Amino acid sequence: MPRITPHIDSKIPERKRIVNADIFVSEAAISEMLDHADRGASENAEVMGLLAGRMYRDENGVYAEADKAVTAKLHADEVSVRFDHSDMTPLFDALDDLDFEYVIVGWYHSHIGIGCFMSETDIRTHSSVFGGSGFAVVIDPIKEELKVFKGSENGPEEASMVVMESHTQMA
Repeated sequence: MPRITPHIDSKIPERKRIVNADIFVSEAAISEMLDHADRGASENAEVMGLLAGRMYRDENGVYAEADKAVTAKLHADEVSVRFDHSDMTPLFDALDDLDFEYVIVGWYHSHIGIGCFMSETDIRTHSSVFGGSGFAVVIDPIKEELKVFKGSENGPEEASMVVMESHTQMA
């Protein structure tokens, strides 16, 4: 997968958030992630995908809106997951089909029955793809847990999330 430019390397528009949260996620994106994690758990396999949206900056720092969760064919078992690198075309096609201007603001993946945390592998993946920035959503469909992490100088730390109605402006 191509490396995603960290948000610190790009120009982020200023826009005041109406609620102090690190990431605003649409109901549709949450539904897509939870349904995907449930399907994976039923097959005893982790899942993953990308979060498409926008990044903004205000006096409290950088925050994100995630409007859509996008995935493609995966190689997965109960403790690991990765995109099928033999054909990334469906993933790129799904991104191309999005009907809004977006950046990749993060990724999501599941853990099956072990809780929501960033494993050493997750931390390495997040760092190599997002350069320490961006967001990671971890879902455990067995324990019915979901946590969000954001990149920081000291590695991933828990982030705050607000779920917004899909048809409303995110922040």
